[in-house]
Amino acid sequence: MQQKISLVLSGGGARGIAHIGVIHVLQEKGFEIQAIAGTSMGALVGGVYAGGGLNAFTQWLVNADIKEAVKMLDFSIKLPGVIKADKIMHKIDGFLSIKQIEDLPIPYTAIATDINALEKVSFEQGNLIEAIRASIAIPSVFTPVFKDKQILVDGGLINNLPINHISNNKYPIIAVCVNADTRLSIEEKQIMDNKSELAHLAKLQKIRVQLQQYLNKKSNKEKHHIGYAELLDKSIHLMIGRASQHIIDHNPPDLLINISREICGTLDFLKAEKIIEIGRLAAIDALNKFDFI
Repeated sequence: MQQKISLVLSGGGARGIAHIGVIHVLQEKGFEIQAIAGTSMGALVGGVYAGGGLNAFTQWLVNADIKEAVKMLDFSIKLPGVIKADKIMHKIDGFLSIKQIEDLPIPYTAIATDINALEKVSFEQGNLIEAIRASIAIPSVFTPVFKDKQILVDGGLINNLPINHISNNKYPIIAVCVNADTRLSIEEKQIMDNKSELAHLAKLQKIRVQLQQYLNKKSNKEKHHIGYAELLDKSIHLMIGRASQHIIDHNPPDLLINISREICGTLDFLKAEKIIEIGRLAAIDALNKFDFI
């Protein structure tokens, strides 16, 4: 007999790929997910899972190389944000067998932030891909979603771990936070450190430099200068980390799976296979440690 649970998935950029590894372990251990609430990358992974496309999405991520990454970049000239993300969302939409939230087999909630009204927006019905797109709109990276009078950006700004948005809360809640203020274990460091990737990482670094130059956000003239993009990323994740802890303190889940924010950078999507493995390890460790199996 499967144990029924509700699942909450945090945002965290590429670190959110670890949610895939967590879901795989939960399935292997016989858990049946009855509801999902997610923010940003958590909303994306949770939505793709609920929409029936997780396997195809995972294969795409794992097999993606630098050419595929460049192909997905559609730069924005006039709108705020570097990437429009139309190509990315079109690709993800192709993985979904169910397109409307109300048609999903389980209740699903995605969290976004209306930066105009300074309030949270929760998507519990409507077009699934539109809900995901609004939730992942990291400020300065992806362009906002303009809907009626709303300007929608990443939900992590206001609720990065939406434990209080689980629709079906009669089941134990497992929450996954990929921004934990913890150090990497030796095993996790070994997984993430692969010298055979040096050529790939050099190419990835070139893309980062080009993005910074495109935004004119970093100067190499000052030895100790911190770039705009780096400063924004660190500031946002500091704020998100503190806010997430506040949510956990006031809405403690039945099981919290913590994944260190040190596993990778926000945009390290080409490390998908390793990040998924980190998620698997974290899930197995948490389930064993807290005797949740």
